[in-house]
Amino acid sequence: MIHSMKRIFTLLVLLISIVMLFAQSTTKSDTHAPTPYVVVRLEGTQNSWPKGDNEANSTSNNTIFGNENVSFSASASGIYINIINGTNKIKLFALTGQLLFNGDLNQGRFFIPTKQGIYFLRINNKSYKVICK
Repeated sequence: MIHSMKRIFTLLVLLISIVMLFAQSTTKSDTHAPTPYVVVRLEGTQNSWPKGDNEANSTSNNTIFGNENVSFSASASGIYINIINGTNKIKLFALTGQLLFNGDLNQGRFFIPTKQGIYFLRINNKSYKVICK
C-alpha cells in the first residue's frame, strides 16, 4: 500500500512539473500572445489631426469616414479615430489577423499608438485597411 502511494505521489509530482514546464515554454516563445494596445482619449475640439513627419508634404486628405458617425486617419505613430456621436464597436487587427484592440468607444477623439505597418480597422460591421507609414 505504501509503495503504491509513493508511486502515485511521484507520478503526480511528475505530471505537475511537466504541465508547468509546458505552460512556461509556450508563454515565453508565443509570438501571437496578445499585445495590450492602449487607446488614448484626446482632449479638445480641434478638427484637424496632427501630421507625422512623413506626412508634412502630403497634399491629399487622408481622413476616411467609416460611417456618418466615425472618421479615422493614420500616421507613422498610430491611428486617430473621431467619433461624432453614439457608441461604436471598434476592433483593430494586425495583418496576420491577430486581434490588437476590441472595445466600445463613445463620442470623442481617440488615438491608438501602433508601429508602422498594415492593419485592419473594423468599425461596427464594416472593415477598412489602414496603412501606418
